Amino acid sequence: MAYDFHSDRYKYFKLQVSNCEENIIPFISRFHGVEAGMKVLEIGCRDGGVLKPFIDRGCQVMGIDLDRGPVEMAIDTYQDVITAGKAKFEVINVHDYIAREKGNDEAIFDVIVLQDVIEHVFGQQEMLHALHQILRPGGVIFFGFPPWQNPFGGHQQVLKNKVFSKLPYYHLLPNFIYFSIVKAADSTNLGFIKDTKATGISIDRFEKIVNLEKFKISGRQLFLVSSMYKYKFGLKPRLQFGWLGNLPYIRNFFTTAANYVIQK
Repeated sequence: MAYDFHSDRYKYFKLQVSNCEENIIPFISRFHGVEAGMKVLEIGCRDGGVLKPFIDRGCQVMGIDLDRGPVEMAIDTYQDVITAGKAKFEVINVHDYIAREKGNDEAIFDVIVLQDVIEHVFGQQEMLHALHQILRPGGVIFFGFPPWQNPFGGHQQVLKNKVFSKLPYYHLLPNFIYFSIVKAADSTNLGFIKDTKATGISIDRFEKIVNLEKFKISGRQLFLVSSMYKYKFGLKPRLQFGWLGNLPYIRNFFTTAANYVIQK
């Protein structure tokens, strides 16, 4: 069966709140303050757990996601904040959102957050290019993602089968073998698994498209043991060994999470 935090939305919400409070905001704050009145956009917000620490600091937040269920949960959770005009949530594709809001001063953000999102986005380079249009000068974008080649880069942990949800690296097998295993283990998630393989991203590709789209990397954290593993498995987070983190391609296989802060 899949790990219970994937099916228990309340538990997952709390994990996201804790990770943002203890890891994401402190990392962002090295390069850009997080203060009351700032405007924060989360792309792929799910039910809004990552945004809660920003709301608690007095930020004005916007959350967008393609999945209606979690967005409706976020709207229910933050009803008072939404009524006060300090939060908005919407079901919309990131490309459509940026195209719609282009030139709208109300949609210019100090901080943009993509936590466990870019590895699910079709048109990753196009998205980075478009983010210039909604990022305030001096603003920052936070990315957190698992490199595709890492032990669970295929997101096979969502599968219901108790063996294949915990088996590492087999997502690197040829497609006809990998998809056959997934179909037998949990056919309901086959579409999600196929999409994740199509959009999976490596450290090397991410840094390449950041440079191509004329952003600079202000901060980078590569984790041997992801900070989220503290909340999921009780494991102490551990940064990547310096020498291994500097080995192109090879580092992807041993990095469970990559965090970046980029700026124009």
